Amino acid sequence: MKKKAIYALFLSLFLLFSSVNPVFAAKSTTATVPVTLTVSNEYRAVNVTVPASLPVYVINGTVVVADNAKITNNSKTGAVQVTGVSVTDGAFRVGDYDNFAGTKTIALKINGCSTKGAGYVSINASAFPVIAAQGSMFLKYYAKVSGDAQNAENIQAANVVFTISIVN
Repeated sequence: MKKKAIYALFLSLFLLFSSVNPVFAAKSTTATVPVTLTVSNEYRAVNVTVPASLPVYVINGTVVVADNAKITNNSKTGAVQVTGVSVTDGAFRVGDYDNFAGTKTIALKINGCSTKGAGYVSINASAFPVIAAQGSMFLKYYAKVSGDAQNAENIQAANVVFTISIVN
């Protein structure tokens, strides 16, 4: 029992002295701390405006589309380019623009690149050129709509997804 009391006393004294931090007073001291700067410009945000919609009207059997749709590069520096276009079904099925057929079907041709059905559209750089900083690219598009389209307004017939990438 006496050994345990000695160990307990020793441990108590050790804890007491180890928790005391000496403090020394000085009139003043100075320290120089370097400011290190690291700049990494590998990441640039894509800042573009795309059309809120690509409107299609069928008026007495004639298909009419907007002539002012465009993609605008809002960046002050750096160019962008459309690197992918996909069209998915909406209220209508996406069809083949060049061999158009079907019921409740819509097909699109955007900047000369035609849908072959729902999914990715085969595009090329000449159809979607590089858009310089603060520049725009107009979208020239056409649509075909099956003759069975009923009178309706603001139907989301299909969805177009543009993939836009930074050009180095």
